[in-house]
Amino acid sequence: MPPDRLDAMTRIEAVVAWMPEGAVLGGWAALYWAGVDSLDGRTGPGACRDVPISVCLGPVGRVRRPAGVDLDRSTILDVDLTECRGVAMTAAARSCLDVARRCGPEEGLVVTDAALRAGLVSRADLDDAASRLVRIKAVPAARLVASLADPGAESAPESRLRYVWVVEAGLPAPLVNPVVLGRDGTFLGRSDLLDEAAALVGEYDGEDHRLLERHTADNVREEGFEATNLIVTRATAIDLWPQRRRLVRRLVERHTAGMARDHARDSWVLQRPYPTS
Repeated sequence: MPPDRLDAMTRIEAVVAWMPEGAVLGGWAALYWAGVDSLDGRTGPGACRDVPISVCLGPVGRVRRPAGVDLDRSTILDVDLTECRGVAMTAAARSCLDVARRCGPEEGLVVTDAALRAGLVSRADLDDAASRLVRIKAVPAARLVASLADPGAESAPESRLRYVWVVEAGLPAPLVNPVVLGRDGTFLGRSDLLDEAAALVGEYDGEDHRLLERHTADNVREEGFEATNLIVTRATAIDLWPQRRRLVRRLVERHTAGMARDHARDSWVLQRPYPTS
């Protein structure tokens, strides 16, 4: 078992052992317990900070909160509760939206994309759960996440890049991991993000992209994209954290350039049908 997964499970098991009668496990920990093992409960540059484990107690009752636990006292309807391997928890859709409410929409999008990718929740589930959120904290953040979530995102950094793209840069929601072809049908590659109107490609480069073979393949793909009049913008962890404002500026500038490009030079197409759900 990978060390990060062991660490996450150890944290969750300790909290489950502490939970008082009637308490419910929530947030990312509920999703992890239910099988979304791509989550590790960490955030920040280099995944250096632990995200608190959410425990739902309802609006009444007093307990002393242990370190690393976030107590949620909002009312939860029976339809938003479930049980998995002997532990009472919030249902997957409610767990996703609660992360958005309590940790912010960016963290909520990371978690929700992961749950969609794992098949634990659907967009319809998210919409239904969001419709039941009334008179509690940060409902707009939850509804934003429900509208942005996409099962095509393949990693947390890809989700973060899309959040920056749409929410902070204010650009139209891009396609996620579409297959790009040359006009003659030649396979050029998959792009992490793509705005069709602006011919703007967004690529996230994680640590594995530093490996020679991967870096070489990235170069070939980028040259192929640019030869067909696509505009490529690459981002790393530095762009997502300390240089985020610069990344926003770059995205906006590149989008503007793409909208003003010579469309007659476009020689790329998307493989159809493009999945939308």
